[in-house]
Amino acid sequence: MNVSQRGAGVRFALFTLAGLALFPFIFHAIDGYAGLATQIVIVSIASIGFNFLLGYTGLLSYGHAMFYGGGGYVAALLLIRLMPQHPNLWLAVIGATLAATILALLVGALAVRLYGIYFALLTLAFAQMIYFVVEQAQDWTNGDDGLQSIPAALLPIGPYSIDLGTALPPLALGPFGNLSDIKLWYIVSALALCGVMIGMRALTRSQFGEVLTAIRENEERSSLIGFNAAAYRLAAFAISGALTGFAGALRALYDGSVAVESVGIERSGSLVIYTIVGGVQTLLGPVLGTGLIMYLEAVLSAHISYWRLVEGVIFVAVIIFLPAGIVGTIAKRFSGRAKDRALLAKSVSTGSSK
Repeated sequence: MNVSQRGAGVRFALFTLAGLALFPFIFHAIDGYAGLATQIVIVSIASIGFNFLLGYTGLLSYGHAMFYGGGGYVAALLLIRLMPQHPNLWLAVIGATLAATILALLVGALAVRLYGIYFALLTLAFAQMIYFVVEQAQDWTNGDDGLQSIPAALLPIGPYSIDLGTALPPLALGPFGNLSDIKLWYIVSALALCGVMIGMRALTRSQFGEVLTAIRENEERSSLIGFNAAAYRLAAFAISGALTGFAGALRALYDGSVAVESVGIERSGSLVIYTIVGGVQTLLGPVLGTGLIMYLEAVLSAHISYWRLVEGVIFVAVIIFLPAGIVGTIAKRFSGRAKDRALLAKSVSTGSSK
């Protein structure tokens, strides 16, 4: 990595941290609230994981809820069954992420050899199987009622066990709310999202990411060069499942409950919508799409009973008018203008030299 690339990475990290630090206060100014901001940050991690599979590998999964909800259930069960007296957030989240990764490897071993609609339907079938298991395992999952009153997970750091439900000190910020609206949960979630975005940026720009892109564009040529396409897709599927399970675990522990709907087809569909609306093959797109749709849902569903219809209209409009998504369309326009300016400058310099 040269100096300019390292500098670009540092700037990206700083801008990401600054944006996440300002987000809950700007969000408050447009009638958002800190709890929803935390939920958006957490779910954005799942959207990034899904986008890695769809955008950079070219695989559309309709079953990612099995990792999201599965991660939530595993984290909850670890706290309820194994750590009721000493709830440890590290162990719960790491255990849930490992479980989601193993599940992704098992499912992916069968699914990644398929393409297009067959891959999508197979992931959907596996997700429905997980949904059935969760719904029927009454003794473990509480069936349709889900798991409620999950013990508040503490974050052990050295000799301290930090309650993430603790609010920051009060400080009035005018139209941007009060500093005490923010709880430690937001800070931890924002740091997790920042780390995921930095890691994903590095991964997609690495040789691994370049090979995935090459396989997506022309698998036959990539195979002739010597790359094992199925192995690369399986690795991408496992990474995607791990990130989605990680997000599901955080969301369950933050909410203090996990519902059977978290492994349902609607959750899988939501991840598809968030990613496509924001823009596939972009780092910011899944975050923007998640924030936009979740914000509109929170605002509109309180006033209208047909929010799902509105969501469908937004999704169709983006597909028709912004096929690259919001961020993807903006990026293309800026890159197009930059190319036009470069060509103009070249023509001017060529003309003057003559």
